[in-house]
Amino acid sequence: MSIHIGIGVSALKDHIEAAKDAVVQARVNLRSAKADLAIVFSSPEFAHPTVLKTIRSLAGSAQIIGSSTLAVLSDKGIHKHAIAVLLLSFPDTVYYNSACVNNVSSGQGTRSGEDLADKLLYGFKNIRRDLGVIFSDGLKVPGSSLINGLQEKLGSSFPLAGACASDNLTFKKTFQYYGEEVFSDSACGVIWGGKLNFGLGIKHGWKPLGKPRIITKSFGNVVQEIDGEPAVKVYQEYFSFDLARLKKELRLISILYPIGLRIPGEKEYLLRSLLAIEDNGAIVCQGNVPAGSSIRLMIGTRESCLEATRQAALEAKRGMAGKNIDFVLVFDSVSRYILLGRRAGDELAIIKEYFKDTPVLGLYTYGEQAPLQSANYYGKAYFHNQSVAILAAGGQT
Repeated sequence: MSIHIGIGVSALKDHIEAAKDAVVQARVNLRSAKADLAIVFSSPEFAHPTVLKTIRSLAGSAQIIGSSTLAVLSDKGIHKHAIAVLLLSFPDTVYYNSACVNNVSSGQGTRSGEDLADKLLYGFKNIRRDLGVIFSDGLKVPGSSLINGLQEKLGSSFPLAGACASDNLTFKKTFQYYGEEVFSDSACGVIWGGKLNFGLGIKHGWKPLGKPRIITKSFGNVVQEIDGEPAVKVYQEYFSFDLARLKKELRLISILYPIGLRIPGEKEYLLRSLLAIEDNGAIVCQGNVPAGSSIRLMIGTRESCLEATRQAALEAKRGMAGKNIDFVLVFDSVSRYILLGRRAGDELAIIKEYFKDTPVLGLYTYGEQAPLQSANYYGKAYFHNQSVAILAAGGQT
């Protein structure tokens, strides 16, 4: 049976009225079906408990999860001041459960991932688990460790897709939504099981540049040495910039020339954006970079970025070949939005081209979670930078 869905997007200035407007739109599309789950994306100014309470009052007993975002993507376009609500009504053959963990950065991300997995698995005894979708803090939560913890409990080949919440590019605070509460430094998600079909595609479009190099010293997400030299020397040699200029140009360099991490057994490079350059020449990355890893400098263009979107959409659609697609979720890196600039709408147009007449909802992220390979969507999930993940899903008929 199909999953009944309704999407509402509102850009009204009054936060409460916007929440009401979005839910009313979604309920019209949902018709008379009971809402089981509400996925909420909004720009940061909507991150208030009264907004979620308003949604709950109109959506009934639906479980609520979601996060803040730089902008909302939907069939109606890209909106920087908006709130979007996706209401899902599942048939009896689809099982689901949502959960949340808080204060992730105060302990180990791995332990928080294990705790979240335990909560998500509650009630799933003897029921097939198909897919997990996770939303986490994009500034505080250690994304790589969180995934490791989740897979310790869910299984190393369990399909996971997710997004790290973003703000309005101030990089100060992001928000996660669970129930009627607004959190930061948290992770929430939903696990689905039973008769559910899904297709998943993730790509970035950045290409290798220059010779392979080896991380000779690192700790977590801090790369101290590459080929036995201070890590920053790789960028100093390529650009002929001194340390001060590299720091000044860091944001643009990070978007256009991230580090590409070679993962044994995988075809695609895993990207690592640059968060900071320290005075001792160490590079702080968004995501772990283990010592001994083989890396390359990477280069991206608007054209390669859009081609990657096309490939991701095609892979997600292929995964649903001959099957009913009820909705599409898009987790799109903020870096891609910045790189594309005025052409950001082209990326959404490509996705809509592959999923005509299918409701689409998405957000811009500070990191994405998904397997590197989309074939069968099984295999270790990774923490990605600068990628677009497209998830198409539907109930089995």
